[in-house]
Amino acid sequence: MALINVDNMHTGYDGTEVLHGVSLQVDDREVVTIIGPNGAGKSTLLKAIMGYLTPYSGDIHFDGEEITPLRPDQRVSQGIAYVPQLENVFPSLTVEENLIMGGYLLPRGQVKGKINELYARFPRLAERKRQRVRTMSGGERQMLALARALMTEPRLLLLDEPSAALSPRMAGEVFEKVVEINEQGKAVIIVEQEAQRSLEVSHRCYVLVDGCNAFEDLAEKVLHNEKIREAYLGASETD
Repeated sequence: MALINVDNMHTGYDGTEVLHGVSLQVDDREVVTIIGPNGAGKSTLLKAIMGYLTPYSGDIHFDGEEITPLRPDQRVSQGIAYVPQLENVFPSLTVEENLIMGGYLLPRGQVKGKINELYARFPRLAERKRQRVRTMSGGERQMLALARALMTEPRLLLLDEPSAALSPRMAGEVFEKVVEINEQGKAVIIVEQEAQRSLEVSHRCYVLVDGCNAFEDLAEKVLHNEKIREAYLGASETD
């Protein structure tokens, strides 16, 4: 059984439809990358899964149960976490205060222990736990956004452009963390414009074009599909 199943999703903004019958399935402990041109509906799909957009039609099942009517906070309680591309941390707060905010659904007595677990997994954050986030680098902020999303121990993590505006070194570190997160038993859906590294750590890939499903295959096959690479990865197989 799929961990999450999006079936024939139609949704958009202010009555303007962006997704035209998109379907997606992600199994437990699977990493899936979604690629496609700008405006294809990739981020819109993540927002629909998280509950920030109301479907015009279609439904979403998570772990066998329909979650289409649920609010975003209810979906967090079900085991879904979302890291948006922008505004994914609170700049005026410290690292530790951000993590406390991420654990708002946890019983108060469990928050400190969970933070200490994440400090062990993200040592750089432990070194900066009293630091105001606005003084941190983009890569450090992204690590914090990942850690904060893990406070509620989600089974499914949604990542929107996790490497955006990062140096190649920091982007590599972010994807190394994605691998670790997956190895710890979590499924991950990644939306990426620069998708080469994301595909390298993924099991499967969906291609969206104009708000519709255009292509689906194993990530390794997509990486070696010359037409897909030229269209969406900016390189040919021989590069």
